[in-house]
Amino acid sequence: MKLSKYVKIYPYNERPGYLLLYSTKQSSKILVKEETVKSILKGSLPAEHAASLSNLGMIVTDPDAEKNEMLGFLDVLNKKNETINIIAVLNLDCNFKCVYCYEGELKGAHYMTDETAGLLVDFIRDRMTPKKQTINIDFFGGEPMLSIDMIKTISGELKSFAEERGVIYTFTLITNGSLFKRRYAEELTTLGLTGIKTTIDGPPETHNITRPFKSGAGSFNNIIENLKQTWDLVTTIIGGNYTRENYHRFPLLFDYLSHEGLTPDRIHEVRFTPVIQTSGGLNSPADFSDGMMSINEPWVVHAGSLLREEILKRGYFSSKISPSPCQIDIDDYYVVNHDGGIYKCHSFIGNKAFQIGHLRKQPSDWTLSHKTCMWKNSECMDCVYLPLCFGGCQYMTYVRDGCVDKIDCRRPYLEASLETMIRQDIIYAGKPKNS
Repeated sequence: MKLSKYVKIYPYNERPGYLLLYSTKQSSKILVKEETVKSILKGSLPAEHAASLSNLGMIVTDPDAEKNEMLGFLDVLNKKNETINIIAVLNLDCNFKCVYCYEGELKGAHYMTDETAGLLVDFIRDRMTPKKQTINIDFFGGEPMLSIDMIKTISGELKSFAEERGVIYTFTLITNGSLFKRRYAEELTTLGLTGIKTTIDGPPETHNITRPFKSGAGSFNNIIENLKQTWDLVTTIIGGNYTRENYHRFPLLFDYLSHEGLTPDRIHEVRFTPVIQTSGGLNSPADFSDGMMSINEPWVVHAGSLLREEILKRGYFSSKISPSPCQIDIDDYYVVNHDGGIYKCHSFIGNKAFQIGHLRKQPSDWTLSHKTCMWKNSECMDCVYLPLCFGGCQYMTYVRDGCVDKIDCRRPYLEASLETMIRQDIIYAGKPKNS
């Protein structure tokens, strides 16, 4: 038995004589005696330890077989996938004027027509092979609640179709939260709504600067009131987009959430992410210059670790560390723009170079235009962080370099932050197993 290529070993001073092993491939961790690790490296591991370490992905019998397993990871994932996932961009209109809006100059009174909505329903029906068991749509915008009648029409048709086929139809809303009243939640849950993701950029004095209404009025109190009215009906995820100048204020948000009764038992998840700084003719406002252009920037590493600690410390849930392939590499994952254009990533909507088709015709093979699976090279395959990176984000490469034929290597970020995140999970989610 040999140590897996995808295992990190960290010191664990809390228990002298032990080391902390973490599998990036299986997101598993275990405390192991130093002598046990030495025996693995020498090839003399006692049999009584082999089974548990093998099950956790810490040791393998054949490193070449493990490499081939990683090469085929996406093939296996796609073969097992029983869900059709669609991000449906219903409009590019919005009642907010966010300072960093990712859609920038694309925004306007552009709405999906009834004809296009019908084509979307047909597109999904055509992809319902016998192995598919679930249809899920993330309704997106602009602001999807400005197209609530279309949400109801599309969902009504797909819910009836799913029931006829004996499968499940669900949908979620990616919404700014200002229009999501209880009466809408009650109606939409009967059509398959399971959850919402809304963005709150820290406490009111921060959020109201970055995410005001078009009138300039603050939106914080409006969103909080709507969440208070609807948390018991839908799974609620709170996101937040921070910059290098305001991330340190984000923990103050939890004081407001707790005061308003939006305690950890009522919020499914909290996740904060840095604003992406675009340039070179991309869509975000030209006068915004406070975002990131690489996840490896030191301030991003620090902010991410700090904010995740605050989320967990306050009792809220934040996503676990896990293998994370890009949605571009998932076969039955599509983004449909309001005009019927089909993409693989919502960040590329409006960029014709990355449109892979239209609802009126079959999507083309996107593997060449999107340079998929560039991580299948010797350097990436030998990297312990491959299962957590898979070559990084192609959109970030495009932001920096204007192309997608380069790897967005995240090794510096993971070198600086992974141990911290693992230790956070140990502290706030229980101790690792002992061996």
